Amino acid sequence: MHRHQILLSTAVAVLAWLAPAQSQAWEPKGQVECMAPSGPGSGLDTICRMTVSALQKTGLYREPIYVTNVPGGSGAVGIASVIAKRKGDPNLIVATANSLTFTMAMGRTPHTFNDVIPLAQTVAEIGGFFVRDDSKYKTLADMVTAMKANPKGVTFAGGSAPGGLDHIKVAKFAKAIGVDPTKVPYVPFQGGAEAVSAVLGGHVQVAAIDTSEAAGQVEAGKMRGLAIMAQQRSSRLKDIPTTYEQGVDVSYLVWRGFYMAPGAPPEAVKWWSDTIRKMVETPEYAAALEKLGWESVNRFGDDFVQFLNDDLRQSRDLLRELGFVK
Repeated sequence: MHRHQILLSTAVAVLAWLAPAQSQAWEPKGQVECMAPSGPGSGLDTICRMTVSALQKTGLYREPIYVTNVPGGSGAVGIASVIAKRKGDPNLIVATANSLTFTMAMGRTPHTFNDVIPLAQTVAEIGGFFVRDDSKYKTLADMVTAMKANPKGVTFAGGSAPGGLDHIKVAKFAKAIGVDPTKVPYVPFQGGAEAVSAVLGGHVQVAAIDTSEAAGQVEAGKMRGLAIMAQQRSSRLKDIPTTYEQGVDVSYLVWRGFYMAPGAPPEAVKWWSDTIRKMVETPEYAAALEKLGWESVNRFGDDFVQFLNDDLRQSRDLLRELGFVK
């Protein structure tokens, strides 16, 4: 056999040996987990569960993915646990949202998104103002008139702590209509469901919550939406006008997405990023969003990192302006 034939045969054999190895791309093995740094039924719990369901329904990942709840400190407990105990874990994705940004901005955690690996933003949810069906506030204009006449006379309920997401909805709106945000009463509850109960019970006048938290009661006719805090109407509560339609140029979106533990292998980060990118384009995922009334807003990689840095800076500026931080 000639020398060049021997070399050719050897090359073919080597390529044949490498081909299976190259075709076997990295994917999670062993126990895979989506951590929700909040309680069951919360927005972060929901995004974990809907993502797990969509991955399995679409066949993008067929093995079990466990959802674990690590509530506390609006995400502070979760990120501390991930950094301390889960470094390098390729099988863990962690749900996150504006709530953690505000926790960082308020100085309630020493960590930032620079301490973990931002993965993707996958959804946004619109906030709004909701009242009991028999409320004296028939329109947003009624509520604005009352707030201007006596800022302390209109009480708001929300599912976050003072300085948290729901409180910021109220503060941003008050500022937009020329009312001192620090004078508007805000009553914090453990979640949107409790805030809804407080309004239905007549203990508080207005719920400043997200559309998914109010949708069931609105559709049942027990609550009315005065406004959606966005430039475009909700995909689920289409009959509720936006703040912009009613002359108040202010919006507020709750974004949700995922990060990974620091030190996670690059091939794992790439697999999760590519897989989630494919997932958000599927009809199964679109159907889940429509059912919840969430909007599809996607960011990945450097785009998501830049967004997070901007979000933290803007949150700090806003909280300082509103008097929540010095």
